[in-house]
Amino acid sequence: MVMKNRTLPIILLIFIHISIPFQHSLAAAIEPEYAVMLQRKIDERIDGVVRKRAFRDVRVAITLSTVDGGRVIYQRNAERPLITASAIKVFPAAVALAKLGPEYQFETFIVTDGNSEEGTLAGNLYLVGRGDPALMPEDFQSAASEIKKQGIDRIGGDIVYDVSFFDEEKNRYAPHARNFYAPPCALSVNFNTIDVGIDERGPSPRLWLIPETSYARLRYDVRVEKTGRPGRPVMTYREFSWGDQYSIRGTVTNWDKRYRYLRLGVSRPGLYAATLFQEACKSSGITIGGGIRKGTAPPDARRLDRISSIPLKDIIGIMNQESNNLIAEMVNKNLGAIFGSPPGTRAKGIAVIKRFCVEKIGIPAEALSIHDACGLSAKNRLSASHFVKALNYFSTDPALASTFASILNRRTCQLSNRATSIHLLSKSGTLSVSGVNTEVGYIVLDNTGVIFSFAILANRKQRGPMTYSGTLTNPILKAIIGAFEGD
Repeated sequence: MVMKNRTLPIILLIFIHISIPFQHSLAAAIEPEYAVMLQRKIDERIDGVVRKRAFRDVRVAITLSTVDGGRVIYQRNAERPLITASAIKVFPAAVALAKLGPEYQFETFIVTDGNSEEGTLAGNLYLVGRGDPALMPEDFQSAASEIKKQGIDRIGGDIVYDVSFFDEEKNRYAPHARNFYAPPCALSVNFNTIDVGIDERGPSPRLWLIPETSYARLRYDVRVEKTGRPGRPVMTYREFSWGDQYSIRGTVTNWDKRYRYLRLGVSRPGLYAATLFQEACKSSGITIGGGIRKGTAPPDARRLDRISSIPLKDIIGIMNQESNNLIAEMVNKNLGAIFGSPPGTRAKGIAVIKRFCVEKIGIPAEALSIHDACGLSAKNRLSASHFVKALNYFSTDPALASTFASILNRRTCQLSNRATSIHLLSKSGTLSVSGVNTEVGYIVLDNTGVIFSFAILANRKQRGPMTYSGTLTNPILKAIIGAFEGD
C-alpha cells in the first residue's frame, strides 16, 4: 500500500508563494487629507474612462478600501449587485482553505471484494473517488504498478467505478464539448478534459487526442489560419456506451492554440477515469477478465492502494491561475460532502459558503446570490462592497491571510511603458458573450507596504461586442493605479 504525494507535471503549478504583510496597520498609514485627494483623483480618472464609447451601455460598480480597518477610499455604485463571472471563485477558495487547511489532501482508493491466489484477483476491483480535483493519468499508472508489485497479474472480475461521494450531473451546456463545461464528479481525472494535438505539416491539418484512450474518438474538418483573431471552432460530442464521439469543425487560429481553446470536456467522468485506469493496468501487464461498470464499493472491501492529492493550497492555486471551473465546482461539492453529508452537491456546498459569509464575514444572507461556484451562471450576483468586505476578512484572518494571498494571480503593473512599484494580487472573471468583466483583489504599494482591497464589476446592459479578459476592467484598473502613481 503506497501513499503518493504528487507534483503535477504541468506548467499551471508555476506560481509564486509570496509573503504579504496583511497584518501591517494600514489605517494609520492613510492620512485623511491623502484619502480625500486620492478619491478625487480616482473619481476624475474613472469619469474619463466611463464616458468613453466602450462604456456607453455598461453598468460599472467599484469599491476601493484599505485592508486594515476597511476605510473606503473610493466607491461607485458599490451596493449594486452585478454578475460576478469567475471572480466568485475567491469564495470557495477561501472557505475551503479556512475550513480544511492549506495542507489538506484528497484521497482516491483502490479496493477489492476478492482475494488473490497465484497471481489472480478473484473478484472486482473498485476505483473509489473522494473528490480529488487534481487526479492525473500518471497516478493511475503508478497505482497499477503498485498492484502489479503485490503479485496481481489478473483481475478476474470487473473494474467498478464508485462516484457516490458526490451527486452526478450532466454537462449543463451539452452538446458543447469545451473543457469549461466538463461536469464535476467524485472521480475526476485530468480535470475531466482531453487535449487536442494538431500537426500542420501536411496538405491538411491532422488532429489527435491526448491522452489517447478508447474512451474518446474524434472526427474533424478544420482549416488553420495564422492569425491572432479567435477562430473558435465548433466542438460538440455525442454519448455512446464506450465514451464520447467528438466533432471539431471550423477555423483554428494562433489565438485558439495560444489559449488552449482545443480542450474537450468529457461527459461521464467516472467512466473516463475507469477507462484510463483499465488501460494503465493493461500497460502494466495486468489482464482484466471483466469489463467496466458503475457501482458502490462494499464497506468491508480490502484496500489495495491509496492515492493522495497534492495540498489544497496548490490545487486552489491551479484553479485561480487557469480559472478552472471544474476545480471550483469540485471544491464546492467537497465542502458540501464534508461539512454537510455525502453525496456532496452544488447546493450543499453553496450552503456552507453562505453560512461562512454570514457568520464570519458579516455579509447578509439575502445579499449572497450564489448559484454555482465557478462563475458560469449569470445568476451569480454580488456587490463590489461585499466583495471588498470579504477580501478584507480574508486578508486579516491570521490563519488564512498569507495562503490566500499566495493563490491569487500576481503581476507588476505597467504604466507609461515602465514598471511601477505597484503589484496586483487578483482574480478576474469574464463571460465574453454576455459582456461581463470583473476583477477583485489587492493593490500592494511596495515602497510603503500599504495594501488596498478592490472590486471592479462591469456588466453590459445588452448584447454587444465580445468582452475578453480585461476589456472593461483594465481601463478602470489603470485609472485607479494611475491615481496612486500620480501619472
